[in-house]
Amino acid sequence: MSTPPGGSRVTPRARFLLRLVFGICLLVLILSRVGLPTLRRGLGPETLAGVFGAATLLLSSQAIAALRWKLIMGQGSPPWGYLARLYIIGGFFSLFLPTLVGGDAVRALAAARENSRPGGVVASVLLDRAMGMFAIVCYGLLGAALAPEFALRLVEGARLKLPGTVLVLAGVGMIVAIVAAVWFARGSPRLREGLNDALRAVRDLARTPGSLLAAIALGFVVQGLYILLWLVLARAIHLPLAASTLLFAVPVVTAFAMLPITLNGLGVREGAWLLLLSGSGIPPSEIVTFSLLFFVTNLITGLTGGLLFMVRGTSLN
Repeated sequence: MSTPPGGSRVTPRARFLLRLVFGICLLVLILSRVGLPTLRRGLGPETLAGVFGAATLLLSSQAIAALRWKLIMGQGSPPWGYLARLYIIGGFFSLFLPTLVGGDAVRALAAARENSRPGGVVASVLLDRAMGMFAIVCYGLLGAALAPEFALRLVEGARLKLPGTVLVLAGVGMIVAIVAAVWFARGSPRLREGLNDALRAVRDLARTPGSLLAAIALGFVVQGLYILLWLVLARAIHLPLAASTLLFAVPVVTAFAMLPITLNGLGVREGAWLLLLSGSGIPPSEIVTFSLLFFVTNLITGLTGGLLFMVRGTSLN
């Protein structure tokens, strides 16, 4: 596509720098309001053990997610070990590409090169992500059901912290984005072809109910491990957060962190936790510390994926 006269096209490097700068600025703004992250017991062995334990859980969830992906792809799918490698490498690319989308695109392109049905592979990635989102939403609803008073208090506290106009504009923006995406998909042959591939993948998976149920069940295992790692981090720094609280809060924070406006949700994730836990009595500096420990956890697993990418690459052999 040619650049219009007098116009300019934003390069991937420029987008990377913009997200990095915006994320750092947002984090600096948060720290200027709540103070520097502090730990009552310091960054001792218990905290470090919690971070590495959480990183192990995150890597395990990626390996199990690869098994779910293999079930979705069905017969003729690449070996599980190869798909697990792509999942972990995708985590590395998600550090500096738009959250989730970047990692998914990398593993989809890599797996498509090793398959005779590249469209089906891309569709399988979309289905894989959709099953993960379905599971995390179910966990959020379960958390709201187990602790409805606390869930309502979290939502009410967040609503009071945000102006009503901001919430309305955010809702309108989401609706406009969805409508625009659907309209664009209608006029794009590639997107229509991708949608048809996804429908064929759904029909193929529906013909094997055992595989379908197993894939859905694995989705709950994956997201359960994801919520568990947040609990491990909370226990490591003695943060008084109940498991039922995390069942509701983690899906909400995850949704915020998916917004592709900063690198890996940096700053956005911390702001979301501050909003949700504003009425919990936990010092804001400890809430920010809690969130930043997850960023460190994600950084550890991402660098593991980077090492895999350098040593093995994304080819099957």
